[in-house]
Amino acid sequence: MVANYLGRTEDGKVIDETYDKKQPIPWEAIQYLIAQCNYGGRVTDDRDRKLIDVYSKEIFNENLIAPEKWRPYGTEELKYNYPADEQNTKVDPIALFSPEFFYEAIATDMESSDKPLAFGQHVNAEINS
Repeated sequence: MVANYLGRTEDGKVIDETYDKKQPIPWEAIQYLIAQCNYGGRVTDDRDRKLIDVYSKEIFNENLIAPEKWRPYGTEELKYNYPADEQNTKVDPIALFSPEFFYEAIATDMESSDKPLAFGQHVNAEINS
C-alpha cells in the first residue's frame, strides 16, 4: 500500500492510524473551535460572543447528524423542505440535480421573505416601526 503526500492510499482512502470511528464526536471541542477560535477573535462585544456560543451549541450537536434532516430548534412549523433526496436517487445525481434544478425549486417552492422564527426571533420582530 503506497500513500501519496496527502496521506491517502492509491484507492483514495485516508490513512490515519489514530482514528476510531466508534468514538463519540467531540461536540464540545467543535463548538469551541467554531464559536471561540473561528469567530471569537473577530467579535469584540461580550454579548455577541455569548450569542455565537449559544448558536454553536444549538447547531453543532448530535442532532446535526441525526437521520432526519437538521432544522433549527423551534422551526418545525415552517415549511422549509429540501427539494431532493440526493442519496437515494437511482439516476446520475450530477445530471439530475443541476444548479438550475435547485434554482427552480427555490423560485417556486420557497417564500420570498423568511419569517422571524427562521432566525430564532419572536414573531414581533416582523412588525415594522
